[in-house]
Amino acid sequence: MASSLSSLGLGSQGALSYDVIDQLRAVDEKAIIAPIDNKLSDNETKTNDLSALTTLTASLKAETSTLSDEMNYLKRTATSSNDGVSVSASSGVEIQDFSFNVTTLAKRDINESQAFNKTTDTFATTDDTIHLAIDGNTYDITVTSGTTIDAFKNEVYDKTDGKITASLLNVGGDNPYKLVLKSTDTGANNVITVTTDNNSDSDDSNDTNLTITNIQPAGDLDATFNGVSITRSSNTIDDLITGVTITASDEVNSNISIKQDTSAISDSISSFVTKYNDLMNNLNESTKYDTQTKAAGTFQGNSEIKSLKSDISKYLLQVDSSGRSLSDYGVSLNDAGVLEFDQSTFDSKINSDSADVEDFFRGDGTTDGFFTNYNSLLSNYIDTNDGILTRYNTQLSDEKKTLEENKETATARLDNKYDTMAKKFAAYDSIINQLNASFQSLSMQIDALSNSKN
Repeated sequence: MASSLSSLGLGSQGALSYDVIDQLRAVDEKAIIAPIDNKLSDNETKTNDLSALTTLTASLKAETSTLSDEMNYLKRTATSSNDGVSVSASSGVEIQDFSFNVTTLAKRDINESQAFNKTTDTFATTDDTIHLAIDGNTYDITVTSGTTIDAFKNEVYDKTDGKITASLLNVGGDNPYKLVLKSTDTGANNVITVTTDNNSDSDDSNDTNLTITNIQPAGDLDATFNGVSITRSSNTIDDLITGVTITASDEVNSNISIKQDTSAISDSISSFVTKYNDLMNNLNESTKYDTQTKAAGTFQGNSEIKSLKSDISKYLLQVDSSGRSLSDYGVSLNDAGVLEFDQSTFDSKINSDSADVEDFFRGDGTTDGFFTNYNSLLSNYIDTNDGILTRYNTQLSDEKKTLEENKETATARLDNKYDTMAKKFAAYDSIINQLNASFQSLSMQIDALSNSKN
């Protein structure tokens, strides 16, 4: 049996149909639901725009944080007048110049054997032990009459704890292979000595035929530092000046200069200018109001965003107790309100008095500098717990939740209202249908009575 709701409108000839209910509901939704949807759309726009604005603010803060960090001013650059000597310097190393002249490079001990015809040639006529001595230690390798020169080579590195390397070198000729023994490290202490238990004598049956000839003796580095003689076992020296590593690759004279690395500070200033302009452009767009078109930016009239825009622009004009301002260091606003960086002004300032630049930018440990204060200012806006923009984002999130709950409640009420209306329409439709049926029956009776009298 069909539901009365499925035939709604038949009794009233469409006057009480679902179309009528839908039309009535559309009017209610326009008056009740549409305003909530508009507010949700506005909330989403603000949330997305606030996220972009917060990201730009955080990006700017990254530069103010760098420029207020002491490590940024302790970076060093080291140069050498000769490619035969290279140098590197850690942050905080004393700024200085010195000479470093190399008389003799440190060398590894290099030895070669007699020539062999094949890598599988043997060199012992009986069991024997070969002793490899280096740096005060002796390492033993056992060989037999079947031990090949290649097998012996393969054992050297492991048996000497990596202090001696061995290789087979093809030098050409009838007997092209020679065993080459090298000390892994340089220095006079790394001389390689090779002996055997069975030394060569008149009894050939008791020989280990391995003749080793030194072709490069191990030796120390001899150099002078500012005229003072020094000796090291390695060509890399990291214990002469704390934080400085000197590497010699040739026997040359060199002048070394260690200076403050100002490029990192300059790059950060340039990046700060770019990121400030990006943020300010966003703020200008989001807070603008066109009096002709009446079009307003997302945050036009918003106190939090208006405050951010005012604070970050106004602070650029700050003058410290010594009368210094950011413009003295090459950073200034032009007539259009765009921040600009004059590289030459900055270079001149930092090259003549880098301590003054650090004092103004970072502070002196007692008084905070320009970027230290600017960094704190930006923290007030994007601090993860109590920043102004953070709180505003929370406010928008709470507002969205409330709007969604209001929409859900309003929709449920409309659902209930129009479900009830449909049921009432069905009841009214049924009554109308019954009345129509009764009227038709009565009309037929009247017509019949009238016809009988005629």
